[in-house]
Amino acid sequence: MRDFDWSEEENRCFGCGDNPWGLKLDFEIGNEEVYTQTELDENYQGFKGTAHGGIVAAMLDEAAAWAIAADTGYLAPSYSLDCRFIKPVPLGKEIHLTGRVESSRHGVVTARSLVQNVSGELLARAEVKAKILEKSVKVEKD
Repeated sequence: MRDFDWSEEENRCFGCGDNPWGLKLDFEIGNEEVYTQTELDENYQGFKGTAHGGIVAAMLDEAAAWAIAADTGYLAPSYSLDCRFIKPVPLGKEIHLTGRVESSRHGVVTARSLVQNVSGELLARAEVKAKILEKSVKVEKD
């Protein structure tokens, strides 16, 4: 779904870009939300066998940002990220991320994002508030 007017070399985003240390998340659009799956390795460890909370927060923020871009067609940097860590996010196991826009008013968008295991069990969630920029993005819808 990544489609910006800059090259991959210019997109060094930790969440979705060409960054050797990044997450390289690639979201799809479906049913009024964005979604992807990933598996984190030991480079993203916090406590033994689990993802660092900052990495989980980054994934939640990224899912919300892509949901906003898909919904509005604009980039919108987060200015508020309210995370709730429900259960440890395991390393070496597939996890699912989703993001959905909840509301949009006067250029401020509220989105919610989730991290779940393959059984659909909620591991973490976030509410993100973001301000729409004037820079539009092309988002391919299936």
